[in-house]
Amino acid sequence: MADINLSFLTLCILPILLLLFLKLIIRPHPVTIPIKSRHVFITGGSSGIGLALARQAAAEGARVTILARNPSKLEEAKASIRLSTGIDVTTVSADVCDFDAVKTAVESVDPIDVLVCNQGVFVAYELEKQEIKEVREMIDVNLVGSFNLVKAVLPGMKSRSDRKPLSIALYVVSGRAGYDVFVSFDLTRL
Repeated sequence: MADINLSFLTLCILPILLLLFLKLIIRPHPVTIPIKSRHVFITGGSSGIGLALARQAAAEGARVTILARNPSKLEEAKASIRLSTGIDVTTVSADVCDFDAVKTAVESVDPIDVLVCNQGVFVAYELEKQEIKEVREMIDVNLVGSFNLVKAVLPGMKSRSDRKPLSIALYVVSGRAGYDVFVSFDLTRL
């Protein structure tokens, strides 16, 4: 009888316990990054989702910096956020395709706690009708721009000694293309 119970335990219960244990240690656990009094840097912040994210972060008490190419649109966005939340945000104008400009923009502001890569362009034509120049611009802004931002911000995040939670979020938006991708990295274990 003892052999049957031991066999049952070995064949049924131990594998289940092992699977539960593996699920607990392997499964990524979502981390909530508190943003009150933290510096949130949002690209594509002069319009659309970036502007909405900036407005929300400011309303939640974050120090917000928005980055975009067009200085006049940035000023309009800043005024819009001030009007809706009563809070001033910092604006920085740079082209995310230019690493040196991005690095200068990042170095011109306070240390960044949360980076939201939200910049994006999309040419609304079928691929066969798009010019190669247009495809390159989409790749440069949407992909290379995100790499430039992460490359510029990551060293400062890694060198921080305060051990507060840090985060990088990549949000690629191309509604007309029919896809949205959101990836977030918790950098508390750097």
